[in-house]
Amino acid sequence: MRNQLFATAAVAAFFALTGAAAQAQTVGSVGAGYSRAEVDTGLGDGDLDVFSADGSVAFDAGSLRGAVDGSVANFDGDGGDATNWSVTGHLNTGFNGGLAGGFVGVTTNDEVTVWGVGGEAQFNVAPQTTLYGQIGYGQSDDLADADLWAGRAELRYFISDNFKVQGSAGYTNIDTNFGDLDTWNIGADAEYQFASTPWSVTAGYEHGEIDDANLESDTFKVGVRYSFGGTLRDRDQAGASLGSVNNLFGGALGQSVIAAFGQ
Repeated sequence: MRNQLFATAAVAAFFALTGAAAQAQTVGSVGAGYSRAEVDTGLGDGDLDVFSADGSVAFDAGSLRGAVDGSVANFDGDGGDATNWSVTGHLNTGFNGGLAGGFVGVTTNDEVTVWGVGGEAQFNVAPQTTLYGQIGYGQSDDLADADLWAGRAELRYFISDNFKVQGSAGYTNIDTNFGDLDTWNIGADAEYQFASTPWSVTAGYEHGEIDDANLESDTFKVGVRYSFGGTLRDRDQAGASLGSVNNLFGGALGQSVIAAFGQ
């Protein structure tokens, strides 16, 4: 019940912030997607169908820039289903060709809550290429009093202002009462926005492993997205594509594990 109340409050806060930000000049997007996760536990295989919705918005915050993103994802597998909620807030400052700042966020379901905080930065390494990096610390009493230390990087290349491809890689060390776990993930994504419209289509793939638990997954993703405030490149430069807490701590595999505890 506590986590359900928190999830409701977090989502209400997300929409309140985005509604307030909409009164100023903003850049962002909302989207919906479907993922198919194939999970190998070492003792057998399992599949998860994941239906999700998410949104992000970047806005002026005085002399700084703010951003907030939120998501909800329902994981449906053989063992039942669970819904993960996530909200992340960002505050940063811009410099020539990039930005740097910090974030705080949470991922939660009926049984598990994971808090996260950290720093992030992005820089235009070439006229059409952005390098983004994120490091953070997370904590969850519900996962055997786990401390999580994580890092993630994304390299985004814009074939045009409305056609983006990117590669990503992440690593998380999970220190629990029962020992340490190391998890990593790599992925590739693409997004294409149709000419003279705010609508785009997305597709992606991610592979993740938890070495010490003999657990790995392959996740295939497709989706649609509505952008406001400019092109995909504008969204990137405004800081409306920064990484969320649920992506940082284990990516798609990490969210699947949290959902499994929520079942």
